[in-house]
Amino acid sequence: MFKDAVAKLILLGMMYVTFMGCSSCASSTALFGPGNLFRDKRRSFIKIDIYKNIQVAKTSTSSASLNSEEYEIDLRSSASGFIVGHDRDVSLVGTSAHVCSILFGNQINYFVPDYSPINPKWKLTEKAAYILSDYKGRRYAAIPITFDFEADICILGTKKIPLPAFKISKNKPLIGEKYYNIAAPMGLWSPQMIPLFEGFYLGSMRVRNERKSSYVFSIPTKGGSSGSPIINSYGEVVGAIHSAYRGFENLCMATSNKEIYLIYRKSMNLLLKDYDKYEMIIDLINN
Repeated sequence: MFKDAVAKLILLGMMYVTFMGCSSCASSTALFGPGNLFRDKRRSFIKIDIYKNIQVAKTSTSSASLNSEEYEIDLRSSASGFIVGHDRDVSLVGTSAHVCSILFGNQINYFVPDYSPINPKWKLTEKAAYILSDYKGRRYAAIPITFDFEADICILGTKKIPLPAFKISKNKPLIGEKYYNIAAPMGLWSPQMIPLFEGFYLGSMRVRNERKSSYVFSIPTKGGSSGSPIINSYGEVVGAIHSAYRGFENLCMATSNKEIYLIYRKSMNLLLKDYDKYEMIIDLINN
């Protein structure tokens, strides 16, 4: 009987230790969970406002007129971005290639249906201004450094943003794992209110014939989400949203972390090679 009582006490002690251990684990998870991660990583998110003036002209073969058709289009839009690196007084910000240029895909055909980039009779001139806002509301003018239209990723350069850069993950996302997205869909953003979303990685697929395979996540997406980072539970970038399905915007397509890293390295090399030129242009547009 004494042995049974001792055995019960030992069992109760083990159960107490087990419950205390689980309680400790739960507290640790809450302390280092997605809320804390978001509060830290939102500092590296960038809201982008784009102002574009596009002039399109079709040259006529008639001697009576040099231009038979002329169009002028003024556009204002917003997008998302994220700090990927710094070099001295210049910061690099990642976003989607279609944010950086109307020349991406067939965007111009929404306004000029007959326009064809391979037809030498058409001439297109594009002027753009990119205004970046950080999570404290500070604004910066930027210029495109380099593009990858196939992967739909672009790097903008601006004056030094005194905030940390995201780390780009070396590992592919895992199917079925949860990931997080910091974005400004439809321009919904303010310095103290940055939207946060979550979803699962579903795999990769080819969106269009001219594009490389894209990552697919079950993350809600609207216009303005383009260029926004998708991060893992360590706060590392695993992708950048570039598009969604119309009519079913709970799935998004994203540029892979590999493509983001490659264009980041390409931009850093260009910056290292011609740093003085880029710094001078960036200084001019920010003064």
